[in-house]
Amino acid sequence: MDENALEELRAASEARAAFYRTLASLYFKELDQEGIDRLAEADLASVELDDALMHEGYADMAAYLARRDRGTRQELASDFAGAILGAGSYEERRATPYESVFTSEGGLLMQGSRDDVYRLLCEAHLAVDEVLRTPEDHLSFECEYLAVCAEQMAEALARGDAARAADLLKAQRAFHAAHLLNWVDAYCDCLNGCARTRFYRGVSKVTRGFIHADEAFMAEAAAALGEVAVSGGACGEACGKAAAAVC
Repeated sequence: MDENALEELRAASEARAAFYRTLASLYFKELDQEGIDRLAEADLASVELDDALMHEGYADMAAYLARRDRGTRQELASDFAGAILGAGSYEERRATPYESVFTSEGGLLMQGSRDDVYRLLCEAHLAVDEVLRTPEDHLSFECEYLAVCAEQMAEALARGDAARAADLLKAQRAFHAAHLLNWVDAYCDCLNGCARTRFYRGVSKVTRGFIHADEAFMAEAAAALGEVAVSGGACGEACGKAAAAVC
């Protein structure tokens, strides 16, 4: 790969890292007023994206935020608590963002996927703060893992180390397939069904669209690092625009 191709792939990797961190933050805790205002001012509906589902999700989020008032923060906090934390729900299934819940028999926490994610985090010298008492297969932590890998890939590309970048990309693709693609559709269906606000229904669409688009981008990047010339890729450009809008 020539220097221009390496630079384009490096920039795309940084954009992916930023967007994975955005997703991680959206699922980790409810939005505060500063976060709501920042998103409202980002004009999400005008962000140009090649992915139709992400575009639709951004439009939903923007439409909700355009009508924000003094009660918006509480309404979003209530929706986050009910739909994502599962607060107050004992019979209806909620979109609690744990891989085990959506992949294990009986929908239980702390199953095999948690153990596998824990092992991979340890191998990457990452750790979840024990004070949080949160299983490692939480969607936020899985997104953070991919963000770190994407950052490391960008650093390798900045050094011109395509071999190291290819190894990091291989790890990302394996994790992405085993710990995101396997449950993201079921999860986003659930969130879309139980969220009361258009905002979080939009978040479900953005999440699904991005994770599937990233699968395609990583396949293109793998081919590029395997001596095929790269042009940046549609997802790389889309990730950059999306990350710039919400970060």
